This record gives sequence, structure tokens and C-alpha cells, in this order.
Amino acid sequence: MAYKYIYGPIISRRLGVSLGVTTIPHKVCSFNCIYCEIGFTTLQTLQRKEYIKADDILNELKDFLANNTNKIDHITFSGLGEPTLNIKLGYIIRELKKITTIPIAVLSNGSLITQEDVKADLLEADIVKFTLNAADDTTYRKINLNPPQVKVEDVIKDIVDFRKVFKNELWIEVLLVKGINNTIGNYLNLYNALSLIRPDKIHINTVVRAPALKVSEPLSFSELLEASRIINHGSEVIYKKGSRRIAPQTQIINASNSKSLS
Repeated sequence: MAYKYIYGPIISRRLGVSLGVTTIPHKVCSFNCIYCEIGFTTLQTLQRKEYIKADDILNELKDFLANNTNKIDHITFSGLGEPTLNIKLGYIIRELKKITTIPIAVLSNGSLITQEDVKADLLEADIVKFTLNAADDTTYRKINLNPPQVKVEDVIKDIVDFRKVFKNELWIEVLLVKGINNTIGNYLNLYNALSLIRPDKIHINTVVRAPALKVSEPLSFSELLEASRIINHGSEVIYKKGSRRIAPQTQIINASNSKSLS
């Protein structure tokens, strides 16, 4: 069977051997992130609908799982854009759980978490990872090129609400781009937001593969370590050679010092 909607398995720095699933065509997304390795968004939307038929995705997953003999650590919904845009995401996860015990992860930019049906769909997953690159609207928009109706304070508030009812693993990824969101001010704002969210894991990451905009430059490992020290909360630096846990720090730098760490 030729697969259109699943790919891999691939080796993930965070999820081990991961079978990828896309629920939307290339590149339907709510954001147009400047660092995206998939390229520019072809359809920017906040409208949920069945972009790819749920049963078509499930048929491919059933075929793969029936014929696969290798160990899979996670089935990961990420793919070619924002997975929560598919209105049947919850149904797909529920049906998938009827045929496998492999943990299911959903990697989301968090833009639709303000919608109650999205919260309900994500409750079905074993891991939900939201990307939160900034905690103020100006910086948030610089990096995500998000539509104006998506406000980062609303996203944070609803992630906090989701955390209260979600019983499984909640992760946050902070992806840093040199000269855009690598300021002490942003790190301190993220520290405050993460104090409210209280995720199980925080991953500090940077540009790895060719980004949508060539001006999106990565931070060095030492710069990522410094970001992790300030963002705190036991955050981990995710780097090419793996991850390193950074012990929580008690020292907090003065919030008035917001110069770039580049």
C-alpha cells in the first residue's frame, strides 16, 4: 500500500522511533512561522474541517500497523501543517487507540487551543506538545506571522485551562531564532507564563533544518544553555547531539534588562 498521510518511522530527538501522521495537506496552517522547515504556508486559516478524510488516514494506519514488525515508540500527529485544523482529529485518535497501545503524540502550535472542541480532541492524546516561542504579542507575531485574532495571552490562558483537565504529558517547546526572540525580556516573560502552565517538560530548541526565511538563524549551544537557565523550570536544551537537562536556577535576571543575547 502506498501511503499518502503517514511517513517514517523516523528517529526523533524527543520521541524516539516515531511514525508521523499528517491530518492536513501541505502546507495548511494557522501560522506562517519564519523558521518552518516545511516552507511557507500555502493556506493560512483558523477554520477546522476535514481537510483529509479521517477514514483514509485510519486505513493507512491500520495497514501499516498490521504489517509492521519493528518497534515504534510513538505515533506522532504533526505532518505538513497544524494538525488540530482537522476537525476529526479526536475521532482519529480514539479509533487508533482501539487497535494499538503505542502512545500517541500531537505536536501543535497552540493557536486553536482557545476552542473547546480542540481541547476535547487533545484530551485523547498521550502527549500534547505546544510551541510557545514568546509571551508578548509583538514578539509572538514576529516569529509566527500569526493572524491578528490569535493573541498570545489567550493562548497561554487556554493552555493553562487545558493543563487543569489533561491527565497525560504536556510539553512546551520554545524555539529560538537569533535576533527575533532571544532576549532576556522574552525569556523572563516565558518564565512567568510557564509558571502558570506547569508543563511536564520544556524543550529549548533552535533552527535546525533549512528555514522558510533564510534570515532565521540558529542560536549556539551556549546561547541555548543561557536561555534555559533564565527560562528555568527544569527546561531541557534540545540540540543536534541530543538533549541535556538544565538544573533549575534560583537567580532571576532583572526584567528591565532586555538586550539581545546574540
